[in-house]
Order: sequence, then structure tokens, then C-alpha cells
Amino acid sequence: MSNTQAAWPEGVIARYITVAGVAIADPELAVEITYTSHSGWLTATCRGCEQDEDTETHGRLDDPPELEAERVEEALPAARTWAQSHAEKCRAMPRPDGAR
Repeated sequence: MSNTQAAWPEGVIARYITVAGVAIADPELAVEITYTSHSGWLTATCRGCEQDEDTETHGRLDDPPELEAERVEEALPAARTWAQSHAEKCRAMPRPDGAR
């Protein structure tokens, strides 16, 4: 078994592996939390079932970077709570490419 880990996708600030990911040893089956600068929202998205949850940061377009970072840090615990709770229960596997 290799000790090297793949880099997280760009923009991901936290990851929680799902039950399905643990079962098949696939760390890519995770709930990922992302933040897009000045969007005002943290988004937690499950890569298995594709369910997502948004957490508002109350950011504004004219926020300086320091205030934006502070708002994200304040909102992050709520996003982490949802992401971890979902990951602990989700057994969904992503559909193969092209499947309907």
C-alpha cells in the first residue's frame, strides 16, 4: 500500500470520506467543502450521491481579504458539521460515466 495521497481538487478546503469510500478504500468518495471567493457561500458536496448543502458566510463583494477569511472561518464549523454527518451515513456510489 502506498503512503502517497492524491492532491485535493482545487478549491477544496475540507474533506470527509464517506462510508462507501471507506468500504472500498476510495478516498475520492468524500464530502468536500469548497468556497469560491466572494460568493458568500461554503458548499459541501457529496461525491457519491451528489447531495449538497450551502452555508452562508454573509460575505460581500467589497469585503477585504482579511474580513472574507474571517467570515469563512466563522461559517466553517456549520459546514463541517453537515459534511461529517452526511459522510458518516452515505453509502452511495457514483454512477459510472455515461450511465443513466
